[in-house]
Amino acid sequence: MPWTPPKHELLSPITGDDGSEIKQIQLKPLYYAAQKEALARAGDDEDDQFFELALLATGLSVKEIDQLKRPDYVSIAHYVHEMSTLATSHFLEQSSEDKSADPDEVTLLQPLTTAGRTLTALTLEMPVLRATKAMKKLKTPKERAEFITAHCTGLMLPDLDHLTVPDWTQLQVRIDDFLNQPAAYFRNATSK
Repeated sequence: MPWTPPKHELLSPITGDDGSEIKQIQLKPLYYAAQKEALARAGDDEDDQFFELALLATGLSVKEIDQLKRPDYVSIAHYVHEMSTLATSHFLEQSSEDKSADPDEVTLLQPLTTAGRTLTALTLEMPVLRATKAMKKLKTPKERAEFITAHCTGLMLPDLDHLTVPDWTQLQVRIDDFLNQPAAYFRNATSK
């Protein structure tokens, strides 16, 4: 069963665009591609970035979000911050779902549908040297991260867009190990 985002009970109800009263908001997971687009729209201003991500996380319109009382907005911003910076393991631990004992078997926060199948976990493979050489020839850090993530997961580049941001973060932690740790690290029981 996939992880379910929390509901936020509003301190002060707001009026929906359709005239209805909104008393609670079912928060949504942030997805990698949508987050990239929102951050590009927002530019470098941190407040604008949080606002764009709050729109994604709530599904509210600009007019609806502008009605939120500051404490409600701060709660949503806190959720957005966690969703943007913490790995899947944080959310699965909070919901007391079993986390995999094998760090190369990554349980996904939300299922990923690719090539006609639905995946609830990804098995990571260490990159071969030829792949890391190809990665280093790419121009931007984002392109390099996406290339090596696709290589290590067996996913196609467009599939990465459908990962939640915490799934992306979880994958980057382990892939960073693959790229920077010596062989002895992987033989050690604490790295498995």
